[in-house]
Amino acid sequence: MEPTEATFMTIVKTVFIIIFIIIPFMLGIFVNFSTKYRKAFFIVGKVVSILLTVFIVIFLTSVIFAADWSVFTQRPYILAWYACGLAIAFFPLSIFHFTTSKKTKKQRVCILTISFVTFFSILSGFEFLYNRAFGFIFQTERYELSINDFYANHPEADKNCDINVFASIQSGADEFTANISVYKDSIVLKKTEQNYIGNDKFETDSCYRNDLSPDLIQDIIEEITYYQPEIEYTWIADLCFHPSASIELADNKNARTIKLQLPNLDEFHPNAQRLAKKIKNLVKDSKIDPTKGCSN
Repeated sequence: MEPTEATFMTIVKTVFIIIFIIIPFMLGIFVNFSTKYRKAFFIVGKVVSILLTVFIVIFLTSVIFAADWSVFTQRPYILAWYACGLAIAFFPLSIFHFTTSKKTKKQRVCILTISFVTFFSILSGFEFLYNRAFGFIFQTERYELSINDFYANHPEADKNCDINVFASIQSGADEFTANISVYKDSIVLKKTEQNYIGNDKFETDSCYRNDLSPDLIQDIIEEITYYQPEIEYTWIADLCFHPSASIELADNKNARTIKLQLPNLDEFHPNAQRLAKKIKNLVKDSKIDPTKGCSN
């Protein structure tokens, strides 16, 4: 899902409203106020409204018949999407009918307002159902592993500390890893940062510091401990390389490990974005001095 999708979908909804609500309504107004060409406007309005209805029905039906039902697990969403689309299909005819009927100006405005709100609501439901019926799923993951799994994967981590946090965050070719070890009287950060400098070359920096704030680390630990997977649906996928993170917390006291896989950090999952940002800020604030190591 691109950052502009919300804007794009707003434009699409506006176009739909103009085509399926405003045009039939305006044709109905022309019928009411035209004396010389009333019959012509009535025929045109009726034909346009019918064609719009037929177009939607044909489009929906073609999608349903073209769909490979064997690969779709969200069949109830597909049927609900189809029913929602059929409801939209009859709006042009109903709007034109109510506008040309013998109603007062106040009644016509009331009908248009109600139709607009109803149509927009159904259109939003139509988008919602389409994303779940045919869209792509982007989901974060949370695992609970044994403590042995963590130290098997990270042999450099200190088993004598209370809590170990290992985070790897990647954005394009740039990547950094942070290993935070929490002891009774200190907190240690070991950081490695790899930046792409061009011509297939990378610059790697690393540092060490033991002056981190306990409150800041405790906040990150709580975020990891209580993080719940987030899921998002979108109608389109892209080939962009989105930032991602892999975060592990090893609690030596309780002998358990929590592992988080957080993809698409720039698009979805607000809780995952917040957690990754806190870790990223912690690492970025640890600036590297070639002679002194990390510094604030």
